[in-house]
Amino acid sequence: MEKRMVWMFIWAVMIFTTLLSACDPKKPKPVARSFDQFLYPEDLKGVVPAGVTGDDSTQLVRAYIEQWLRQQALLYHAQRNVDINTERLNKQVENYKNGLIVYEYEQALVSQKLDTVVTDDEIWQYYDARPDLFILQQPILKRSYIRLRTNAPELDRVKRLLVSSNFEEQDLLAKYCAMYASGYALLDTSWHYVDDLVKEIPLAQIDEEDYGQIGRIFEIIENNELYLIILHDSKLREARSPLPLVRGQVRNLILNKRKIDLIDRMQRSIVADAREKNNIEIYN
Repeated sequence: MEKRMVWMFIWAVMIFTTLLSACDPKKPKPVARSFDQFLYPEDLKGVVPAGVTGDDSTQLVRAYIEQWLRQQALLYHAQRNVDINTERLNKQVENYKNGLIVYEYEQALVSQKLDTVVTDDEIWQYYDARPDLFILQQPILKRSYIRLRTNAPELDRVKRLLVSSNFEEQDLLAKYCAMYASGYALLDTSWHYVDDLVKEIPLAQIDEEDYGQIGRIFEIIENNELYLIILHDSKLREARSPLPLVRGQVRNLILNKRKIDLIDRMQRSIVADAREKNNIEIYN
């Protein structure tokens, strides 16, 4: 059912070729032609992903056919207007094919053999041994904020609660925010890039040189809303990224090194084995 629209379109395209193949019922009916090349229904298998139906599937098929026509037309003219070095071209194709085969083998080996478990100790050792590698390109902040109406009640009390470390007062603040705030983040101990924070709070109105004013409440009015922003910690550009912020990056770097080492060991082992068994040699 989901391919119905697709095949309706294909059959519509096939009408103009029906008479050409009517004399030979065994000959497949093409859906498109470019010079002396034909596109057949079986060539369209897999063009439409599972779950795509209706007009979307029809458009995918039409787009594929148009792309095929364009490519074949260009290929036709290229073959007749460019002096092709067939030997060089075939060598390039062969090298590319061989490279793909080796790549597929390497990926299969990595999938089967690569140890993907990375411990916290390994992450720390990698990070600690490379002090110049993880350098901030922009400031990062730890912050709390509350977004309120400018006439929200008890603002002085809210400011006092915002700087308090008392658990009960923090609980009171959370209840207040749930009732009056249109947005808030409290007790957030995560690092955030400034470029990400400007999407939720008017951080552009705070000078970068003021990021070091830890514990100060910045009051900013924007679009008739009051933002109460407090910075808990900051690191400026050119400082070293804290480990929690780059943990995922460090893990990927460790895995990538393991992958490179695994492939290198595999290549060396295969060549050494081939030499030992006299399966490869250089003639004098």
